[in-house]
Amino acid sequence: MEKKLRNICIQGLGFVGSAMAIAIAIARKEDEPIFNVIGIDLPTTNGKKRVDSINRGIFPFKSNDKDIAISLKRIKKQGNLRATTEPSVYSEADVIVVDIHLDISFHEDVPQLDLVPLKSAIKEITRFITPETLILIETTVPPGTCEKIIAPYLYKEVKKRGIKENTIYLAHSYERVMPGKNYLKSIIDYPRVYSGINEKSAEGCQEFLNEILNTEKY
Repeated sequence: MEKKLRNICIQGLGFVGSAMAIAIAIARKEDEPIFNVIGIDLPTTNGKKRVDSINRGIFPFKSNDKDIAISLKRIKKQGNLRATTEPSVYSEADVIVVDIHLDISFHEDVPQLDLVPLKSAIKEITRFITPETLILIETTVPPGTCEKIIAPYLYKEVKKRGIKENTIYLAHSYERVMPGKNYLKSIIDYPRVYSGINEKSAEGCQEFLNEILNTEKY
C-alpha cells in the first residue's frame, strides 16, 4: 500500500516561500519523501508566472544557489510539489505555512505597518481550513501580532463556519535566510526559534520543523 504523505500548503511563492516549499519537499525519512507540498499564490500576472514556473520544475527567481535548481529537478521527478492559484487546496492541508511579504513604509521617520495583506491572507485560509490544521506564520511580524491581531481574527472567521477555535493551531517561527550560494542550506542548517498560541500549537510546530531542519547540528 502506498504511504500517504502529509499535505503542506505554502501561502506565498515569493523567493522565501518558493525556497521553503523546496526545503519541505526534499525532507526525507528512510529515503522517502515525508510531505506532499502545494504552493499557493494569487491569480495575478506575477502569481501565475510563479505557479507555472514551479510546475515546470524551474525556480521562479534568479539565484546563485545551485542546490535550489538541483533540488527542484529531483522534486519534479518525485512528484511531491505542485503550485496553484486555487485557494480551495487549503482544505487538504495538515499544515499551512504563511510566507507572504509584509510591507513597512515610513511617514516622517515613523514606521507604518500595513497588515491588510496579512489579514486578507488569513481570511482566505479560513474559507477552506479544516479542524486539526496548524497555521505556521513565517512572515516576520512585530511582537504581539500573532496573539493580538492574527489569533482573534482567525478564530472569529473560523467560528462563522462552525469550527471550534481549539481545533485550529497557530504558531510563529520567523525565517532567517542567508542570500547567496547557500540560500537553501541556510533554511535547513540554521537554528530556529518558535512559539505557539498554546501548548498544542507549539508542539505541532516543533514536530513539523524537526522533520525539515537539521536539528542534530542546529
